[in-house]
Parts: sequence; structure tokens; C-alpha cells
Amino acid sequence: MDTTQRHSTMEDVLKELENEKQLDSLYYLVQKLPDFVSRVQALDDKLTFVENVLEDKQSLSALSNEVEKKVENLHITEEHFSALLEMVHLMPKMVPVLKRVDEITQFLSDFLTDTTSVEYALENINDIVPLDKAMDVIKETNEQYKNNKNTNNLSLYGMYRLLKDPTIQKGFRYLESFLEVVNKEK
Repeated sequence: MDTTQRHSTMEDVLKELENEKQLDSLYYLVQKLPDFVSRVQALDDKLTFVENVLEDKQSLSALSNEVEKKVENLHITEEHFSALLEMVHLMPKMVPVLKRVDEITQFLSDFLTDTTSVEYALENINDIVPLDKAMDVIKETNEQYKNNKNTNNLSLYGMYRLLKDPTIQKGFRYLESFLEVVNKEK
């Protein structure tokens, strides 16, 4: 049938409906009609709700005022946004360091729960801190820690500075050797 023809007769429509593809399509539509109607009704209900909400200026005003109050209570300034942006820019550099810290934390946690490893480390700690001085070092450290009034959090820079300390480096080299030996024994 020519689709450019403007006036179709009822006979033309019936002839077209006799086509098997048209009948199959029409049958499918008739079967799905209740489902289509329920979906259209649900969509209509949602659109009506949205229209009503948008028309309800009082509710929108109350909602926006509540949001503004909550944001105001956060006391977020331009300085906070700048700091947040700076943190986002530092993330690619910080993530590898934080992953490493997480690995070290996991290792220490596993190490401290393994009594055999702790005993082995204590037996060999004499290489790092001579045992005859160990008690004096521990007592002095405890006193210094108790007297330290610094309540600031340890910064990443502070952690980096600590990691560069020769004693820490020696301890990490010892742990690295220990891990190599443990891996060989597996």
C-alpha cells in the first residue's frame, strides 16, 4: 500500500490488516494492552505528582529553607572548598602512600597476633636496641610520651619524616629481611 496516499478507504485498511505480519502485530498489541494501560496510568500518576509538587510553592520554599539552614549550620567557607579541591588534587599522590600505610598496618596487625613471630623478633631485637639498654629506653620513652602535651594529629609530612629516621629504616630493613626468610620457608 502506498503510504503517501492521503485518503484510504475502509477496504484498503481491511486488506492491509489481512496481512499476516499486521495480524501478528495487532494480536500482540491486543494482548499487551492491559500492561500498556497500567504503565501509562502509573506514568500519568507520577507526572501529576511532579506537577503538583512543582506547583506547591509553599512546600518547595519550606524544603529549600530547610536545606539552606542545614548547609548554613555546616559553616562551610570558601577556605573549606579550596582545601577540598586541594585534597582532590593531592589524591593521586596520597593513594599510593595510604595503600602502603595500609599494607604496613595489616602486616603489623598480623605480626603482633602471631606469637611465634613476636618471640622471634624479641629474641633478635638486640641487634636494633641492645637489651641491657632496652628497659631504660622504654622507661624514658614512656616518660617523654606522658609529658608531651602535643595533641595535634600526626600529618603525612610528619609520618614521612619519621620514615626517614635511621632507626626506623633499620627496623624496616630488619622486617624486610624477616619477611624474605618467612617467604623462603613457605
